[in-house]
Amino acid sequence: MKRRNLIIQWLGVLLLLVLLGACGDNGTNNTGNSNSNNDSGEDVVTIGVMLYNYTDIQGKEIRSYGDYLEEHFNVKFDYATVGSSEEDHITALENLIASGVDAIISGYDTALEQSIALSEQANVYYSVALGEVVEDISSDYLVGGLSQFGENPEKLGAQYAEAAVEAGVKNIAVTTFPEFAFYDAVPIINGFRERIEELDDEVTVYDTVTHMFSPNDVVDAVTSIISDNPEVDAIFGLGSGMDFVYPAVLNSTKPDIKVLALGYNDSTPAALENDSVIMAGFNNYSQIMASMFARLYDRLNGHEYPDGQLNGYIDYPTVQETSDVEDIQTYVIPDNKSEGSVTIEELKEVMRTFNENATWEDLQELTNRTIDEIKENRQ
Repeated sequence: MKRRNLIIQWLGVLLLLVLLGACGDNGTNNTGNSNSNNDSGEDVVTIGVMLYNYTDIQGKEIRSYGDYLEEHFNVKFDYATVGSSEEDHITALENLIASGVDAIISGYDTALEQSIALSEQANVYYSVALGEVVEDISSDYLVGGLSQFGENPEKLGAQYAEAAVEAGVKNIAVTTFPEFAFYDAVPIINGFRERIEELDDEVTVYDTVTHMFSPNDVVDAVTSIISDNPEVDAIFGLGSGMDFVYPAVLNSTKPDIKVLALGYNDSTPAALENDSVIMAGFNNYSQIMASMFARLYDRLNGHEYPDGQLNGYIDYPTVQETSDVEDIQTYVIPDNKSEGSVTIEELKEVMRTFNENATWEDLQELTNRTIDEIKENRQ
């Protein structure tokens, strides 16, 4: 009888050890899965991303770099499609917060104060990827914004002006989204006008024509430009220049009008080759995502740059030749992001979570490199 009780006791101990071992294995495996790509050993964080769509090159590239980050950090991205109205934006934000995200990357500064207030109430960090945030909004949960056209957008406008003068165009119309939706257009256009005046006082730059967001709105704007100023021989298109303005020109009564475009798509190489587009430009979405992610991930892990600023900036590559396009495809939008603008190894070097000596200026230097600088680093 005693022997039977002893056996039962030993079986109980063995069962307990097995259960404890199983719990230990499960815990180790879960931790291993969640932290396998994270040197910090922190838990997985979820970052919501808010964009108008993920079908254009902007949405595709942001998602692609997000996938790259997910492979190497303990992060999961939750992508939400938002409308252009403030109500749609807030609804999408509330849904992301309700789903349990830890931070938000909004493409836009839509309903910024209300968005920050809602995020603060939920202890969720908030950032703006495609624009700077105003300095007078203060919150511990506002991580900041980003200038997607470099540290000085006027210089970008000057680059387009130089390309226009080099191409020999003399009567240039300007069209863009309204200022409330695209305030970076104002300094870009100012830089364009000022540089044109410096280079050639015989070139005429007409008053800016604004349009809303649909292709039909752009067609109406281009039609109006041609009707009011039939001598126009070039259009500086800042409101989706390649996706909207260029097709509108090709389908107009004056398809030979040259285009200077903010934007890039699959038609850009041929358009540059046949000289119908003088210059195009392209946001470096890898740099955008790297900059926003570094700041949010550090903050979520309890780190901040001692020299940090509210707004950062990234480079905006421009293209005039097909060789420029090859560099864009190789270093800015490669399928394999480990060969692109910002690698995981480079990014960790400028993050406080992984490098206690990293500074804000380190992050800015990395995410504002030109294509030539990236090429030099890769060789």
